[in-house]
Amino acid sequence: MEIGPNTIVTMDYTLRLDSGEVVDSSDGNDPLVFLFGQGQIIPGLERELTGLKVGDQKEVRVAPDEAYGSREPRAVHQIPLDRFPEDITPAVGLRLTVQGPQGEEVPFTIAGISDGRATLDFNHPLAGENLTFSVTVQDVRPALGGRIILPGEE
Repeated sequence: MEIGPNTIVTMDYTLRLDSGEVVDSSDGNDPLVFLFGQGQIIPGLERELTGLKVGDQKEVRVAPDEAYGSREPRAVHQIPLDRFPEDITPAVGLRLTVQGPQGEEVPFTIAGISDGRATLDFNHPLAGENLTFSVTVQDVRPALGGRIILPGEE
């Protein structure tokens, strides 16, 4: 069976940046399982997986516009350090969340601290990055009505 609409895909992967740094991997963890065509993985990777079969291996390079987008300067803000709750010690690289306008959790990273202010970066950590995925397809099986069909079920 080939990867395409109405399939559940199980794959091992390693994600690298142009620098060669590994930023995510299923190595030593469970493989990634997703319903194809439902926006559960980035569009550029999903497109390149179309038609692959169990056992296939592929290296896929995904540009920012088909991954997490470009870095947006307007998503970077400065706030006074005294605006942080007392139980949080701001530090560069610290990932936190704030409540958005509809009550959703909005993640950000503290990108800098100087002159009594913290620079908050609301861009996705991989925004603006070219991503290279090394993937190995472990399983492809049909999905009915968006439901995962386990082996042996009909």
